[in-house]
Amino acid sequence: MTRVKIQLQRKLFAYLISSVSLFVTSAKAEETDATSNFKLSGFLSVVGGRTFNGEIPANYAGNTTINGTNCPCYTADWTNAGVYNSGFSLQPESRAGIQVNYNINKDFNLTGQVVVRGADSTPNIQWAYASYKLNNEWEVQAGRKRIPLYFYSDFQDIGVAYPWVSPPPELYGWEATNYNGASVRYRTNFGENNLSFSAFGGREKVNDSLYEKLGYTGQTNVTWSNILGADAELDRGPLTLRAVYVQADVLVINALNSINSTAKLKAFGVAANLDLDDWFFLTELTQLSRNFESAGYKITAPAYTVGAGYHYGAWTPFINYASYRETSTDLSQYQPQSYKRTSATLRYDIDAKSAIKVQLDKHLDVTNNYGGNVKVFRIAYDRLF
Repeated sequence: MTRVKIQLQRKLFAYLISSVSLFVTSAKAEETDATSNFKLSGFLSVVGGRTFNGEIPANYAGNTTINGTNCPCYTADWTNAGVYNSGFSLQPESRAGIQVNYNINKDFNLTGQVVVRGADSTPNIQWAYASYKLNNEWEVQAGRKRIPLYFYSDFQDIGVAYPWVSPPPELYGWEATNYNGASVRYRTNFGENNLSFSAFGGREKVNDSLYEKLGYTGQTNVTWSNILGADAELDRGPLTLRAVYVQADVLVINALNSINSTAKLKAFGVAANLDLDDWFFLTELTQLSRNFESAGYKITAPAYTVGAGYHYGAWTPFINYASYRETSTDLSQYQPQSYKRTSATLRYDIDAKSAIKVQLDKHLDVTNNYGGNVKVFRIAYDRLF
């Protein structure tokens, strides 16, 4: 990486830090009392990293360049095409966001969130929805939201909320992460148990998908229509259990590469987390399948992550293993990809709203067709405003 590029990255994220801090501070100063209906908050993650000891195996069957990044390389953020190689970079995963909440009354609430990323400097609306509480148990929401496919979906951009530098990309990261539609949620408690359930539906169109740039040149437009899903979560003392199901019709169009494909997508996931004060354990499993009925083949992709950590004052060491494996019913039309990765993270909490993390990853390209084998070093500064 050139010195000029490094300087530009530093200026970009210095600007993000100062802009978010100034905007949030100014808006909070305008609140005349503690009962203000308007609340503004922000978050920031400055993440830098690079690969080392990378190799392209002799029987490698994939591209040696991914979205303009020379390989061996590591894809840390699939949705936003964040890729690391041997040059230190702040771009693949750094991000900053501002969230606005406005309470019209005790039952009616408006929420919006805008995020800027190192990999995509265009401000993107992640949240823009209205919530209405029917009573203490039932709530309806309409607008733009995150697809709750994963345990951390709702707050996967907020680095303070989890022990990794970023949630495992083996699970987290598809071409559509949001939807425009509506949902209904039910919450209740009985004994020591807290239970919530939601059902949702909608549609999402992604123009010039960054995810698809990892595999194709030119502009690719992706549409997820007829999105339907439901999730349930149970909290009982130190144990949290969650299950989710999502289905959608997927259309992918890339004129440059003569791609016009349709598929039926189905996905389910389960998560089990255990927090024993000092020790904690995080596990999650998902399986997505795409049935290309007109082409006559199907891709199935199970993935899972399991990790354990220990709170020692302000320090939290955490180890993790993650795996992603595809199968294809027709190898002549689609060659599957598979990866597995071990990681070790050390987190230091500066205070309740900020943390520094250092993470080492060992990534193995099992099918020898996407990126090669690499080790990765990353360091992150996460903050809430």
